Order: sequence, then structure tokens, then C-alpha cells
Amino acid sequence: MKKILLSAYACSPGKGSEEGRGWNWAVGLAEMGYTVYCLTNFDDKDKIQREHKILNLPHLHFEFVELSLGLDDKLFDPDKKSVYLHYYLWKKKAANRALQLHEDINFDIAHHATYGSFQQGTCLYKLDNCKIIFGPVGGGQMALPVFKNYFGNSWKTEIIRGYVSRNLIRFSGSLRKTLQKATYVVCTNLETKEMLDNSKFADVTKSKISKIYAIPKKYNLLTYIDKPEHECLNLLWVGRVMPRKGLNLSLHALSFVPKEIPYKLTIVGGGTSEGLIENWIEEYNLDSSKINVLGKIPFEEVAKQYEKADVMLFCSLRDTSGTQIMEAMAYSLPLIVLNISGARNLVPESCALKIDPTEGEGTAREIAKAIIQFQSNGELRRKKSFAAYSHAMNSKWERRIKVFTENYYED
Repeated sequence: MKKILLSAYACSPGKGSEEGRGWNWAVGLAEMGYTVYCLTNFDDKDKIQREHKILNLPHLHFEFVELSLGLDDKLFDPDKKSVYLHYYLWKKKAANRALQLHEDINFDIAHHATYGSFQQGTCLYKLDNCKIIFGPVGGGQMALPVFKNYFGNSWKTEIIRGYVSRNLIRFSGSLRKTLQKATYVVCTNLETKEMLDNSKFADVTKSKISKIYAIPKKYNLLTYIDKPEHECLNLLWVGRVMPRKGLNLSLHALSFVPKEIPYKLTIVGGGTSEGLIENWIEEYNLDSSKINVLGKIPFEEVAKQYEKADVMLFCSLRDTSGTQIMEAMAYSLPLIVLNISGARNLVPESCALKIDPTEGEGTAREIAKAIIQFQSNGELRRKKSFAAYSHAMNSKWERRIKVFTENYYED
């Protein structure tokens, strides 16, 4: 079997999002029989080692790249911008370790799995005589001007982000060499593919779109949840409470739902804008008794909220993909999503009501119409619920890795 060097800066057995993806790539590839050496950072090292021992996968090895001078403790915080400096420094050190390992082991494939944004490229471009796979990666999606008001003061940051992303493609040596050296560049959304394809350093014949995402492996054995008929629609919002996640858009939408229509919104997640939730509820003149704010809760507790809900609200203003999408569908939840970025690719029409962004209050009003549709039409809700569950069960990590390796490892 082939020998794989996997770059998974974010990797943990006990988390979702990027960390869960890194872990599932490492374990899934080893379970398929590949010899896997996974480069990752110091975070959750003890958890990884404990779980690794339990799994008893002799072909899986973890290489923990740790920074000196206490920089891991000083810089590493996924909720703060300092993490990008940590990631930059980690990549430089990981590159040296990758070269050492390649000299000893002679890898067949070097695969960058996380972080899942293209902006900094990958340290793996330095390796010769092996296939290099970059992705799936996103990061090319940009916030639409129609959402400017929902970003508030952060809109300037969005403008700067777009400027930086476009110029990184032109001037970042690491990204340039990654695009030139990669055998495949696999993108999670069309916006990223288009941005990278327009780079003079890209080869469009190497550029691909990821066709399948995956549910957490612990969800593989879930059964379909046939929710009983009830009048009150239980809505669920899950994510980091930060400008680009669009919680205020979802709350704005609720202001256009007639007061006599019964609903309950549960908000799960913490973040930089968490302190603004009460202000938004007041601004949009919402009934606070209909809104339950749980804050940040353990990953295991989030699953209980999926189980209780009727519909998932995922109205992120800019997102690479959205792990919550697949998690919710595994729990038989139909969705209301914006028809942009990752959600546009990953959510079939059969599973959701998809909202095309419009000017002014138009997007919020369309989300409100979708909420009313789901509340008033139990048959529509059940139909999309079953389609969501079926799609999720056809999107397990085993299948995702099988499809990916067939297309990019074994060609």
C-alpha cells in the first residue's frame, strides 16, 4: 500500500470542524490500509495519543510539530487572529520535519488536509518525487456587498481580506509554489476554484471541485428521526458567533415572521459577537421568550440539540463549507441555507430551502418565508428531512475517502 504524508495542522478526535476533519482523514486513510504519517500541532496531543492507542492502527503515525520559546501557548488560539501567525510558524517547522521524513520513508503521496483555506499554501510543496495533493481547500469565497450592514464594523476587515487573498495569489511564494507543484488542487466551492484558476500560476487541468463531504464517523449508525407533528417549529442555529456567520441575519429574518406563528430558536455557539445577541433581539423587536441562547457547549451536547430540532438555519454570509450542514442532515434536519459558497455545492435542493441573496431586507424576508413554509407544511418538512438524512448517510467518511483516493491517489 502507498505511503502517505498527511499535513493536518488542525486534528483532534474530540472536536468537529477543522479538527474533526484532520482526525478523520488520518484515521480513515489508515483504515483503508495506507501507511499514514500525520503532521499536526501540539493541541490535544494527549487525546490523540490515547485514541490512537485504542484504535490500534499500526500503519498510522502522528508527528507532533511543536514550536519553541513557548510560542505554542502564546499564539495558539483558534478564536483569535494570532492563530494565523502560529500556523505560519508551524508550517515552516513542519516543512523541515516533512523533508526529514520523506528522506527516510520516501512517500508516494503528500496530502494537505487542514487548514482548509488556500491562502498560505502548504509546506508540502518542498517535497520532490511524490504526488502532492492540496485540498480540499476553500477561502476564495467573498462576502457579498448586499450583506455589508450585517458585518457592521467588520466590513472593513472583509474588504481587506479580499484584497489580501487576491494579492496572496500574486505574491505569496508558498502559495505560488504550491499551485505550481501540486498534482491536484481540490476546492470545496466554485468561488475558490475560480479565484485559483484565474491565477497565472495555476494549471486548470489540475483544478477540481470536491464532490462529497462527510458526516462525523460517530453519526454513521444514526437512524432516521421521524419528528411527530407539532405546531411550534423548533429552529436551530449552530456556529461561532462572529460577523461572517450571519446570526444577526437569521434574527432579522425572524422579525418578518408574523407573531402568531409559533417557533422556538435555539442558538448554540460562542464567539467574538456573543455579547451582541441581546442587542440584536432588541433591535429586531423579537420575543426573547422564543429564543434560547445556550452559548458554547461541548461537541457531544450539540448532538442533543440536533436531535430536538425540526429545521437547521445556516445563513452564513461567507463560509468555506460549514461542518454543521452535514451534522444536521445526519440528524434528519432539513435546512434553510443561503445559496452561496459551500452550501451551494454541498446541499442538494431536495434537502433544503435555498435562498438567493437579494438587496436590502430582501434576503431576511426570503428566509422568513422559508421558516413560514416549514412551519405550515409538515409534509414538506418530512420530505426534506428524509432527503437530508439519506444524503448524509450516503456521505460517510468511508465513502468520502474512497471516492477521493480513487480520483486522486490511484489515478
